[in-house]
Amino acid sequence: MQPKVPLGSRKQKPCSDMGDVQRAARSRGSLSAHMLLLLLASITMLLCARGAHGRPTEEDEELVLPSLERAPGHDSTTTRLRLDAFGQQLHLKLQPDSGFLAPGFTLQTVGRSPGSEAQHLDPTGDLAHCFYSGTVNGDPGSAAALSLCEGVRGAFYLQGEEFFIQPAPGVATERLAPAVPEEESSARPQFHILRRRRRGSGGAKCGVMDDETLPTSDSRPESQNTRNQWPVRDPTPQDAGKPSGPGSIRKKRFVSSPRYVETMLVADQSMADFHGSGLKHYLLTLFSVAARFYKHPSIRNSISLVVVKILVIYEEQKGPEVTSNAALTLRNFCNWQKQHNSPSDRDPEHYDTAILFTRQDLCGSHTCDTLGMADVGTVCDPSRSCSVIEDDGLQAAFTTAHELGHVFNMPHDDAKHCASLNGVTGDSHLMASMLSSLDHSQPWSPCSAYMVTSFLDNGHGECLMDKPQNPIKLPSDLPGTLYDANRQCQFTFGEESKHCPDAASTCTTLWCTGTSGGLLVCQTKHFPWADGTSCGEGKWCVSGKCVNKTDMKHFATPVHGSWGPWGPWGDCSRTCGGGVQYTMRECDNPVPKNGGKYCEGKRVRYRSCNIEDCPDNNGKTFREEQCEAHNEFSKASFGNEPTVEWTPKYAGVSPKDRCKLTCEAKGIGYFFVLQPKVVDGTPCSPDSTSVCVQGQCVKAGCDRIIDSKKKFDKCGVCGGNGSTCKKMSGIVTSTRPGYHDIVTIPAGATNIEVKHRNQRGSRNNGSFLAIRAADGTYILNGNFTLSTLEQDLTYKGTVLRYSGSSAALERIRSFSPLKEPLTIQVLMVGHALRPKIKFTYFKKKKK
Repeated sequence: MQPKVPLGSRKQKPCSDMGDVQRAARSRGSLSAHMLLLLLASITMLLCARGAHGRPTEEDEELVLPSLERAPGHDSTTTRLRLDAFGQQLHLKLQPDSGFLAPGFTLQTVGRSPGSEAQHLDPTGDLAHCFYSGTVNGDPGSAAALSLCEGVRGAFYLQGEEFFIQPAPGVATERLAPAVPEEESSARPQFHILRRRRRGSGGAKCGVMDDETLPTSDSRPESQNTRNQWPVRDPTPQDAGKPSGPGSIRKKRFVSSPRYVETMLVADQSMADFHGSGLKHYLLTLFSVAARFYKHPSIRNSISLVVVKILVIYEEQKGPEVTSNAALTLRNFCNWQKQHNSPSDRDPEHYDTAILFTRQDLCGSHTCDTLGMADVGTVCDPSRSCSVIEDDGLQAAFTTAHELGHVFNMPHDDAKHCASLNGVTGDSHLMASMLSSLDHSQPWSPCSAYMVTSFLDNGHGECLMDKPQNPIKLPSDLPGTLYDANRQCQFTFGEESKHCPDAASTCTTLWCTGTSGGLLVCQTKHFPWADGTSCGEGKWCVSGKCVNKTDMKHFATPVHGSWGPWGPWGDCSRTCGGGVQYTMRECDNPVPKNGGKYCEGKRVRYRSCNIEDCPDNNGKTFREEQCEAHNEFSKASFGNEPTVEWTPKYAGVSPKDRCKLTCEAKGIGYFFVLQPKVVDGTPCSPDSTSVCVQGQCVKAGCDRIIDSKKKFDKCGVCGGNGSTCKKMSGIVTSTRPGYHDIVTIPAGATNIEVKHRNQRGSRNNGSFLAIRAADGTYILNGNFTLSTLEQDLTYKGTVLRYSGSSAALERIRSFSPLKEPLTIQVLMVGHALRPKIKFTYFKKKKK
């Protein structure tokens, strides 16, 4: 989850609630109001750019008559404005300036009148020619920003003094015609109020509005000069994605394969109202930025984000319920989006994940600093592969990449299990919980790369293997060429905001105008300028740096990656009993750049090592040793209870979970996954020679060599032909109550099976199997106490699998050689029917 915490600045909301807006310009009066809002953005930028200092120490005003004239000669675009005030003449040299009005700009008002229809203003024909900027009295340190429509409105700055001008109240105003010289104009002189404000020499106010002690949404300690914090919502296991069906593509371990994340983008009514006809292009622009992050080699995988469907909700009641409760909104959206997804991956409109964009202010459990929310590790789960993003400008692309990272099972970089992988990486990567500035050379941390790689290697991204048939083409233009710095500020802080120029933060941090406590301030969310934003004559921002457009070929030409050489073999995971070691290669010859393809093919090789037998450890298996290492776990988790003895649990464990360290509390019955993966080389199960490698079960022979075809014969001899043993079997019945011996199975016996079938289809006929050790103690169902459920019994290194006394076919099985003899018994209780018990096993032939 991504909250929006102040980025070294106070969180500024737009001046109007954009949740219910309407485009309107139906009267001259409304035009004036809308023009004033735009002018405020221009004025605020002006004053921040010129650095108003200290508190106002003096303010006065005069009634003036502006004099407007066109500059003579070839400079036909220049307009001059003269003001006589405060005992001086002020000459303003102005040039048309509507650059902050982005293409497709629309004016919006709060509320929707009954029966009214949204109307669009053509900024080129109606408002664009109203706005001017320039200098005063030829002073290069001065600045002016004015509107010359419906009178003169605006502000200018000269030698430490701020001037504000507007038509005088109660005085009729007419539309000035700036393109017409004064002597040709029919406009009558109009009185205006000119206010002058002088400032002292206090500290600069046009800077950061520090508010760094606001509580974060997950109550973590605050960080100085930081930006957004993303608390993960309800982390789920790494295997949260549902397993693929029978027809899915077979996964290849440790192979870099191209993955295609087919995505549906959804925009709610607040987005449609806010962005109007430019919504689709805006969404695709955001997504193209996020997609470029996933093409960066630091993610160490070939992942392509593609859009297959865009849904825009124009009627709120037909979409998911969107509220300030981020968690509830996510759940509502996840449930709603399922109806729009085809269950067939072959359908061209089938998508793997869905993203909802909204202008709704999202709130977490404690604060309203939330910018996004998603579940973790759900990319191939159709009911939970979804995200919710609060649109706060082009930096929502960072939020989109971050939340998709959670869907790909990435935790925050400051999570405990990332510490050993990341080391001291700071907060400069996309999955940082508090990202102060992005490291464009490595947007993904080592932990993020490891987690997504492990997630995909473990088979949780099989739905991403199919290449989309008809993806929607993402914009190739850099976002900054479509939305200039002023428009980026408007997206983030509202239509009144403009860019605050700051040479020190050019391209690295976008500063925007705003107000706080009646003062003009600059504010930021510590996101960089969008790539492609102009940063000077013939220059663009790229990855937080200002570069010449002539050098863009170095940033625009894709460079495909190629594998480097294989590295040396690493350490063996075990000292005996069959371990695993690895060799790896990197995609660094060359490293892919500028969206070039990541390497495909095997990135890791592994082999068996140290396959000799381990010395006897009281007959304990390697998995038993790993469980016992957690025997102190109960003291920390279960209070003052006696220390729990943990034993391996096999029964009831899903085949895909065999390589997790699932342990059961001996004599109590509860069980836990104590480690997400067992040590490499651990047998997958008691009845298999396959071993676990990085949490996956891989085939191995009885000689403990991976990919070996050798098998145990029925005598338990690796690679044998079955000639060294003989089969022993028998059928026994009994009618006497109590415990009675059926057979004593000698040490060394293999492939043991004892079956007890209840007669007449009854589930319980009053007789049950039991096992007694050579020392007289009971291993199963002793002292008239029954184990009704399926379970695995570990005895002296041998695992005996028991069906449970309630099974219709009660059965005991074991495959590995028995270390010590065991006696199989039958327990008769009540008016038991005559049982029929059949046993088989193999024992060595006498020499």
